[in-house]
Amino acid sequence: MLIKPTYLHKPIGSIESLAKSLGLSKEDLIELASNSNEYFFIAKKVEKPDKSIRLTYDVKPRLKQIHEKICCNLLKKVNYPDYIQGGVRGKSYLSNCQNHTHKKIVIKEDVSNFFPSISKKIIHEVWAGFFHFPSDVSELLSELVTFNGYLVQGGKASGFLCNLVLYDRESKLVEEFSKKGFKYTRFVDDITISCLRNITKDEQTYIIRKTYGLLKSIEVNPNKRKHKIMSNGVQQQLHGVNLNTNKPTLPKAERKKIEAAVFQCEKAHSENSNSIQYIKQFNSAMGRVNTMKRMHPKAGQALLERLCKIKPQINSRTFEQKHRLEIFRNLVN
Repeated sequence: MLIKPTYLHKPIGSIESLAKSLGLSKEDLIELASNSNEYFFIAKKVEKPDKSIRLTYDVKPRLKQIHEKICCNLLKKVNYPDYIQGGVRGKSYLSNCQNHTHKKIVIKEDVSNFFPSISKKIIHEVWAGFFHFPSDVSELLSELVTFNGYLVQGGKASGFLCNLVLYDRESKLVEEFSKKGFKYTRFVDDITISCLRNITKDEQTYIIRKTYGLLKSIEVNPNKRKHKIMSNGVQQQLHGVNLNTNKPTLPKAERKKIEAAVFQCEKAHSENSNSIQYIKQFNSAMGRVNTMKRMHPKAGQALLERLCKIKPQINSRTFEQKHRLEIFRNLVN
């Protein structure tokens, strides 16, 4: 069984080799890294439940192309252990939930502002310590993927790097927990620890202390407002999914909302099935029904069949043209 992330390819030994792998001259690569901050921009601002603002970034095409090559040539070639559940092929929030179903105790921890708390120093340690790249190559790569000295949410490389910032420390803690019967997983910034048996208060304190120490080692902080200890006598939830039974299930209230969304689609379809608004509404409902079907196949299939009867009447190309026209009109107005 894989204990820690592994990268089995030969390290990039020089800036010249890195430039060649990224399809740039050495001079162009150095110039791009020196001015990389100029290529980042805010793509979205979202108000979180605590009223703070989450910033999601995007990158201008020239640097985005390099980020894509960094991902394809380096980051996607990493093999991840089972405890890493986010952003890994074949894993999802549901597979993460499956690790913690039907347990006596579930402890949930969240990291406060995870992406913007990860400094360029920590990213440099990943390139140098995990990939074994020389310092100058590691410094240049770190500059390319960070903005103002920190990682950003929304960057193509950010999710992969978040999975690696704890590459050595995390594996040691997972092994230590496993010997005591504790199951540990991380889904990006959500850490979950569970156990098949009841645990003592001292064991709870030990788990929390060790987990907080892990986060402190890379200078990020737990979001203590989201800290939860859930026994099997209460509703245990992770990612909005119930864990109390042998398999993940959606809460009854959420299933009712999805049924209502399908009913609203049926109503809207009878009024205007060609509008952009209806297509957005339909696509949203379809996504929620497909999620429901993964956990509740029979009920989800029944809703899916209802949706299939009220598909939008216009094709995707016509929708795209109308959508672009709507955006243009909004810009003009």
